[in-house]
Order: sequence, then structure tokens, then C-alpha cells
Amino acid sequence: MSEHEQDHLAIADDFPPPYSDPLSSSPPKWEPQFEDLTPAATLRKSDEMERSPLDPPPECFSVPSPLRIRSHDFPSFRIPSLSDKLIDGFGILYPRALLEKHGITREDWVRFLEDLTVAARLSARGLSAVGSRVPVKPLRTRGPFIMWLPGTIYDAPFRRSPLEEVKALIAVWNESAFERRKLRVTVQVRVEMGKKAGYDLVIESL
Repeated sequence: MSEHEQDHLAIADDFPPPYSDPLSSSPPKWEPQFEDLTPAATLRKSDEMERSPLDPPPECFSVPSPLRIRSHDFPSFRIPSLSDKLIDGFGILYPRALLEKHGITREDWVRFLEDLTVAARLSARGLSAVGSRVPVKPLRTRGPFIMWLPGTIYDAPFRRSPLEEVKALIAVWNESAFERRKLRVTVQVRVEMGKKAGYDLVIESL
């Protein structure tokens, strides 16, 4: 092989391979390593799922937070619902490596996810796990007539939809357990092909 041919091969080796498949170069979608506890949860008896979500309060509501918690230590991730109905609940997926550092144990997280299902099922039956009536406001009277004010209740119970009830329960968990541990959970409707396909829990590090 001549010196010219050797130089040509050396130059050719310095070039990167041709760019042929744009899809192969995209980074994989990030998600945490989950412990999938869904099969064990589905074996529970249905009557065990009819407890009151906040009675007694979860232990993590009163357990002190860890002394040092890093902020923004993981990208947000999602946990999907098992179907397009909230009463079917969410996958019982526990990202141990992420949540343990924030002081949320496996038992805390399983209780949270299962209680969201309980709250949705209670709401479908016209019951509330968080509060069933709007605040009472005094009634104005004008002669023999009663002036009804917005938000005034009488004999009819105040009823939330399953989504509203789940959001209300998540708000309690955020205020009592998650936010002081630099976490926040929200629920979003998942849309695919222009139609509702289910729900996602979005977990953020604050």
C-alpha cells in the first residue's frame, strides 16, 4: 500500500459514519425505575378498598420530613390510570430511588394511590372522602321572602365528580405530606387521537 493510499484511509477513518436514521439518534424517554405493585393490589378484597381515605390520617402526615432534601433532583414523571375511568384507579408503581430520599415510603405511596381509587368510587356513589357540603352562608330575608345566596345549601348534598374528588384528595396530600418534602402531585386528563384516553398523575420535584 502506497503512502498516498495510507493517508487516504486515515482521513476516511476520521469522518463519522453517515447519518442515516434520525429516529435512532433520539434519546430514550426518561422514566424512573418502578416497583410494580399493581398485581398485589388487585388481589385485595373490594371491601378493603372501602375505607375512609383520611380516617385515620396517613402516618406521613405527622412524621417529620427528612432534614435535607434536594430540590429539583429528578425530572417530572407520570403514572397512568388503569383505564379511562378513575374508579379503576392508577398503576401501583413505586419509584423507590426517588421518593425514599423525600421521606415517602412504599407504604405511604401505596396508601396514597389506593386512596385515590377509594375517593373516586365513593364519589360515584354520591359520597365524599374530603367533604360533602359547601360552606353554609346566612340567608337574607326581605319581608316574607328568603334571598338565596350563591353557595347556600339546604337539604341537597353537595356532590363532586370523581375527578373533582380525586383533585381534592390530592390537594390534602400535597398540603399535609408532599409539599413540605419538596414534591407535588397533580392529575391530568390524557388525550390520544383527540379523545380522552385516561388520566395521568404527574409527580414533580420542587
